[in-house]
Amino acid sequence: MNTSSEAIKTLQEAHSKVASAAAIIQDLVAAHDYQDVALLVAHAGAKLVEAATHLMQSDDTAAFTALEDADDLLDAVYDIIDADLDGED
Repeated sequence: MNTSSEAIKTLQEAHSKVASAAAIIQDLVAAHDYQDVALLVAHAGAKLVEAATHLMQSDDTAAFTALEDADDLLDAVYDIIDADLDGED
């Protein structure tokens, strides 16, 4: 049977792995075409995992702050994608 403590621990581990992946993306040996977007998506993912962790800890204020941060990061992703698509016309 699963417990909320197990869920929190697993979410914290996931957050750590996403942060590690973001650090790798940021420090690639060779630049990648979508590196900037991938980094923003990874940071947004980390914020979503952080929000889930806060929700499991019944900290709705921190969860909503993390959700807003993730939303801002995803807005930046869409801004980049939209600019790239506009540049292709």
